[in-house]
Amino acid sequence: MNPILHRKSIDRLMDTIKLYWEFHKSTLIINWLFSMAISLLGFPFVIFPIVTMTGGPFLSLFYKEIAHKNEYYFYYNRGISKLNLIIVSMIANILTGIILLTAFVYAGLI
Repeated sequence: MNPILHRKSIDRLMDTIKLYWEFHKSTLIINWLFSMAISLLGFPFVIFPIVTMTGGPFLSLFYKEIAHKNEYYFYYNRGISKLNLIIVSMIANILTGIILLTAFVYAGLI
């Protein structure tokens, strides 16, 4: 395999991963604020990871759809569809919730 072509494909993959990460970071603040607010209602160490996996992502994506609708064009012009952004962000939120639940169980908080 041509090393120059291989390097270009690796660079393109890294750029794509960075774009997915930037999108996910932009939804995290709203997700975590919503999750913290809901978890204050009771049993914060149980509710926070669950809301981080479920309600928080939906609310943050809804906000993104309303307030920053034109941002999707930025990602689309770089070859990433809106559906792919949402799927990757949801997977990242589910993994984050599982890690939080596991950490809380091992810490004896649940």
